[in-house]
Amino acid sequence: MPEPLLYGKAMIAAALASAACTLILLGRRRPQSAARCNLAGALGMGFGLTLGYYFLNVRPAWPPATGLDRFLVVVLPFVLGIESLGGAPLAPPWLARLLRISLCAAIGSILLHNSVYVSGTRREWSRAEAVLTLTVCGVMLAVLWMLVIRLSRRSPGVSLPLTLAMSIQTAGAVIMLGGYLQGGAAAFPLTAALVAIGLVLWRCGELSRAPSFLSVGVVGLFSLLFIGRYFGNLSTISALAILLAPLLSWVTESPWFRRQKPWVFETLRFAVTATPLVIVLIFAKLEFDRKLGPLLL
Repeated sequence: MPEPLLYGKAMIAAALASAACTLILLGRRRPQSAARCNLAGALGMGFGLTLGYYFLNVRPAWPPATGLDRFLVVVLPFVLGIESLGGAPLAPPWLARLLRISLCAAIGSILLHNSVYVSGTRREWSRAEAVLTLTVCGVMLAVLWMLVIRLSRRSPGVSLPLTLAMSIQTAGAVIMLGGYLQGGAAAFPLTAALVAIGLVLWRCGELSRAPSFLSVGVVGLFSLLFIGRYFGNLSTISALAILLAPLLSWVTESPWFRRQKPWVFETLRFAVTATPLVIVLIFAKLEFDRKLGPLLL
């Protein structure tokens, strides 16, 4: 059964730890260099997620046995390492880009390692189906990652991390409604850390200098949806709708939106992204009531 108190503790721990770590690393001097802001965002996410998952009582197995384990002990540390490296002053920019491309190419294989889809004598996919599916998924992640980061530099605003966090939390809720409680619960610390760091950077005026924490959010969103789709009961349509929802923020880059007052613009950007997420959540709840609701009576 869901444990709201446990989820609340994990979110509070992740938010406080992320915000505190980011503020400490930013220091008092303003403005900070882009490298320092990026590093603060990446390390803030890492510290917040570690504490959040500790309070959530998530203990991944080693060696990782499930898709969720591999997300927590392989994918998350890898993307945090990439973004920390990207924030290091002496690291060449091409190295971080190469590692991001490598992660996009490998993430599907990592999450599906030793699963019935790609392993065993009776695996569900042929070699060609596996290559095609994993390639398409990798390209989708790369495109989403690139467009979110480009938007964060072109039009920074607090609504962007909030919309990404809302997409992650919607993914978690829909996965839980499908019956995979632990997979959906993994969204709570990620959402809290993303929101906390976004608000800190926004208040400090450094949001446009620190896309690293958004990168962690994008990879986290993709991974949770991938896990929910192939190890839970999340439908392909719902997964795609949630994954692509943050890209609707690009709609607000049209001249009419840009002419609005800043608070109106931010509200409209948030609302545009929220609309498909609310629709997906409503349909997931209706499906839950139809299939699983009677079992709870």
